[in-house]
Amino acid sequence: MSRKIYEVRDVSYTYPTGKTALKDISMEIYSGEIVAVVGPNGAGKTTLLKILDGLIFPQKGEVRFMGKPLTEEVLTDEKEMAWFRSRVGFLFQNPDIMLFSPTVLEDVAFGPLHLYDREKALAITESIMKKLGIYHLRDRHPYNLSGGEKKKASIAAVLALDPEVILLDEPTRDLDLKNRNYVLELIQELRDSGKTIVMATHDLRAIRLADRCYIINTSLVFSGTPRELFSREDLLENANLEIPEIIRLLRMVGIDEVPLTLDEAASLLKERMNGSFFPTVEKIPQQTQIKD
Repeated sequence: MSRKIYEVRDVSYTYPTGKTALKDISMEIYSGEIVAVVGPNGAGKTTLLKILDGLIFPQKGEVRFMGKPLTEEVLTDEKEMAWFRSRVGFLFQNPDIMLFSPTVLEDVAFGPLHLYDREKALAITESIMKKLGIYHLRDRHPYNLSGGEKKKASIAAVLALDPEVILLDEPTRDLDLKNRNYVLELIQELRDSGKTIVMATHDLRAIRLADRCYIINTSLVFSGTPRELFSREDLLENANLEIPEIIRLLRMVGIDEVPLTLDEAASLLKERMNGSFFPTVEKIPQQTQIKD
């Protein structure tokens, strides 16, 4: 069985204004899985990620990381802090929060320089930047980058620390199609390499990547698989999500199964329609064939 990374028990958090952000949240996160945390704006998703990252602490309940209590008192110990920070990386929704140095290279190198000697830190930094395709931006000021470039630079700053657990706050938000696809492929690649991913997201394609998902709306509303989530309109509405169009299409033709990929949807259609729904090239009328 996979190792338990996080154990969250009856966690509640109230903002200084008196507004309740989280109430009695309980969940478990295991190594090597992708967990999606979904819910409407203001539901407490970012607050939960900050608690998992030890940036804030619940007023009620308990959080354990790899069996150890994650408390303010524990993280005041330098060794415990270093141990925790070397294992957990947090990608903020807004890259500008993470990019504060005169150059991209310095931003990405910031973490490694606190862990290794300069030569090793720079080698790690350059390797990560080349892997993400941003090495050519190394001398640029972060504020002169495009939105997609800023996102990649902030991801590089997280990955340069090689954390076991990566917390992602709306990782595809405000990205164009090309950069969104890039981030989704990277998330899958990170999971395949053994990383544990916890992401707050509204992106249906990102949710499809998850092994499990939680809906929170201050309280915990749902825990289950993406397939279970997409099969229930009431849950999607609670999470402020739309029914995926491919599922809506299948229901229009009388298919109730819930595919997570286009390949699954195509297989369901072929099975139900006995192939008649998909004409071969030979059956397509001559006038409708695509010409060079």
